[in-house]
Amino acid sequence: MKKKIKALMVVIAGYFALLIGPSCVQEQLPDLYARCPGARDANAIDLNVEFAPYLSDRYATSSDTVDFEDFFMVLDLEAEVLSEASSSWAFGRAYALSCAPIYNFKNISNIAVTLREPFGSLQAGTDISYLFETLEGTRLSDLRDFQNLIPTFGLYLQENPENYSQLSLRIFLFLRDGRQILVDTTSPTLKTN
Repeated sequence: MKKKIKALMVVIAGYFALLIGPSCVQEQLPDLYARCPGARDANAIDLNVEFAPYLSDRYATSSDTVDFEDFFMVLDLEAEVLSEASSSWAFGRAYALSCAPIYNFKNISNIAVTLREPFGSLQAGTDISYLFETLEGTRLSDLRDFQNLIPTFGLYLQENPENYSQLSLRIFLFLRDGRQILVDTTSPTLKTN
C-alpha cells in the first residue's frame, strides 16, 4: 500500500513539474476565458456531407435508422486560408481553447440541395434547399452571405417525412468562378413514430 502511495506521489509531482516548468521560460498558455480571434479570409476547396445523430463515434449512414427528431445534415466546408484576420492571429497571443475557426468565404456563390430520387410528393431533380434551415432559422435557399461562417454547420429538414423514408440527395457548392463541387449522398432511414 505504501509503495502505491509513493508511486502516486511521484506521478503527481511529475505532473506539477510539467505544468510549472514551462512557465519558467515564459511560454504563454491559452487562456480559457480569452476572446476568440476574428474571421480569416478563405476559399472553399471541398465539401463533406454527414448526417446526425453522431452515435458510437460515427455519424449516421444510409444503412442506419434514426429518429427524425435527432436528424440533421452536417455540411463541412474545407477551407484554404487566404489571409489572417488583422492582428487577431498575432504570434504569441493566447486565445480561448474553445474557439472554432471562423472564415470569410470569398469564393462561394451559394449552396443547393436537390433530390436524386422522389421524396414524398416531390419529384427527382427538385431543388429542396428551401426545406433546410440553419440553427439560426435561415433557409439554405436564402443563404448568400458566407462571411463569419464556422465551416462545419448543421441544416435541419423543415418538412416531416413519411415514416421510414430516406433522402437521396445531390448537394451543390457553387463557386463564384463558375465551378461546382458536387456531393451525392443518401440519408439514414428516418423514423417519425
